Amino acid sequence: MGTVDPDPGFTPRPRVFPNVAAIRRCVPCASKGAAWRRTPGLRMSYETFRFPPPLPPPVSDWFGAHASRPGAGQAQGFDEALLVADPADVEFALDPASVRITDEREGPWNTTYSASGEMQVSAPGTGAQSVPVRYDVTIRNENATPQQLRSVNPFDPSTIPDRTRIEVHGRDYAGTPLEASFRALAEANDLASIEDLRLSLEMTADGELRVMTGSNRLFDAPRDGGPASSPADREDFTRHTTMLEDPAGIDRAGYSRMLLDGTVPDDTVRIAEDVEGRAVTGTVTEAGSGETNQVVWTLDDAGRPVSADAVLTWEPSSQGRDSDRIEGNAQSRFRVDNDMKGSGDDVGHLIAYRFVNGHGPVNMFPQESSFNQRVYAGMEQEWSDWLAEGMEVRIEISLAPADVQRPDQVRVDYEVIDPATGKAVYDPQLIVFDNEAGQVFDRIARKDMDDMIGTAS
Repeated sequence: MGTVDPDPGFTPRPRVFPNVAAIRRCVPCASKGAAWRRTPGLRMSYETFRFPPPLPPPVSDWFGAHASRPGAGQAQGFDEALLVADPADVEFALDPASVRITDEREGPWNTTYSASGEMQVSAPGTGAQSVPVRYDVTIRNENATPQQLRSVNPFDPSTIPDRTRIEVHGRDYAGTPLEASFRALAEANDLASIEDLRLSLEMTADGELRVMTGSNRLFDAPRDGGPASSPADREDFTRHTTMLEDPAGIDRAGYSRMLLDGTVPDDTVRIAEDVEGRAVTGTVTEAGSGETNQVVWTLDDAGRPVSADAVLTWEPSSQGRDSDRIEGNAQSRFRVDNDMKGSGDDVGHLIAYRFVNGHGPVNMFPQESSFNQRVYAGMEQEWSDWLAEGMEVRIEISLAPADVQRPDQVRVDYEVIDPATGKAVYDPQLIVFDNEAGQVFDRIARKDMDDMIGTAS
């Protein structure tokens, strides 16, 4: 099982895990049966990717003090008839004839523009409600025909071409029927008002729609205190992300419900960070079940991560990682900041993206490529298998020596707990990996885990 620490004088740090009692997780109940257990696919999500070039920034605050800007009315929401309708039957129909295109600019690959218009929201047997809309669009040049520019509607996924990004500002929906749902989304993201709320959409090349909500700065300046900023400059933040695999089909109802009343889809991932001194606490929570992973990263004097203590209870997976522009930008910057070009190193993650969905450089270190992609990934797959069996994985990772740009060793201590009994199912010795090729890890096979769980109970 890896390499046992060769230094007899080394004393492992005591296990100091996040507050396990405070972490919400679901307990299987008889009504859901064995099929309820989460069984994520065996995606081998190596911690290295080739990200597409980032899209250019959206058109910045083109609204200003526009005379027709909504917001003079009182807070309101949609009619009760729409709120009680089946969201799968609710239509958000943009009138192309009402659309006005401004600030259209063509770049080498993309066209950016701002749009305003009138949208009719209706359902069978209900009257339609009119909603004035405004949004910024970044669209591939090959799709930027006059007809397509007028057809793009952020509230109807079927109108959004692949590789298109749309930014919707909450402040422009005050006094409209969308105000109530946007206020609920602002509250969920720990924002005081919809003035700072952003709804950011991106249709991937695979036809999946990434839906993100959070504060404006997370999208306009993710490197300024946000998830792509350097660890020493971190600020508290909250963000919600939903990946809609079939946005124009079966997943559209969940998105429509969010627009109607602010309720995010059950598989939405809430990511939050709380910064206190040299400790950064990250939580990754599934909205529907309340299952939570928690990580505490500790930083050195230079703001580099030197350790991570984690409790994992579920797997968000790496779905959509290749289109996560915030993580992609953070990874690119990390390579430059650490002069990694030609080094043979990957941008390694202390805790895999599949478990925490990013967190940028606070979770990164230079890691030898084969060690990262083969050995460390194998250990992460074992943790994924334990989670699929309903277990909890508690992890303590230290980079050694401390206070260096590239660590020589990665020390991993973990144990597997059965949440039903609180007993340890598996607690291997401290594993010491050298940050170089030739490392070894003997993974516990998934087929052997049931017997180990039964023996421990």
